[in-house]
Amino acid sequence: MRHFFFILFYLISFHVSANIPDPVKAFLRDSLHHFAKEMVIHEHHELVDLYKNQALIALSYYPELADVKIQFREKNLKTTMAAIPRNDFFLRKNGKRTYRIYIDNKVKENKGLQLKDVPLNAQIGVIAHELGHVVDYESKSAVGIILTGLGYLLPPFRKKLERKVDEITIAHGLGHQVKEFSDYVLYQAEVSEKYVKYKRKYYYKPVQLTQLMMGYSIY
Repeated sequence: MRHFFFILFYLISFHVSANIPDPVKAFLRDSLHHFAKEMVIHEHHELVDLYKNQALIALSYYPELADVKIQFREKNLKTTMAAIPRNDFFLRKNGKRTYRIYIDNKVKENKGLQLKDVPLNAQIGVIAHELGHVVDYESKSAVGIILTGLGYLLPPFRKKLERKVDEITIAHGLGHQVKEFSDYVLYQAEVSEKYVKYKRKYYYKPVQLTQLMMGYSIY
């Protein structure tokens, strides 16, 4: 409940200071370029060409990150994507840090899920989720980020954080997209049962995401 009121307050105050695009139920590949060509590539953002348009659309729903340095990188991960501060974050204040959003580029023995194999709308959703992590990092001091990293090792904390970030994503207008990613991972993707169990344990399920969206007038 505490998180609900935090996000509600955040959404109300955010609409006053920034113009977030209206939620779109599904971005189609034929119209992706049309949406993306109107987006501005900020000098602080380094994108991966294969997912540039998807990232631009997701970033357009996070105008408060326009001046935050974000570097997209491909890397061998144990999950589809991950967002972390650059190692020098403890030397810099909020707004001056650099964040890296990693995209998995190798899956061993079909145990994970690469972004390239995810449907377009779901790609935008998982990118938006990682941007939600950046928003969360930006709300914390260096000590807070360190405590978050340590807490992430504990399952209850990890679950609480990942669901909080899902709520941030929904509040920013990309609930349909994060729901599609969840639906794809749990019910459609050819991944290991271990990977599915992990997602079920720590993240909201599609029906829960739908219920959360119903609490926002923008949907």
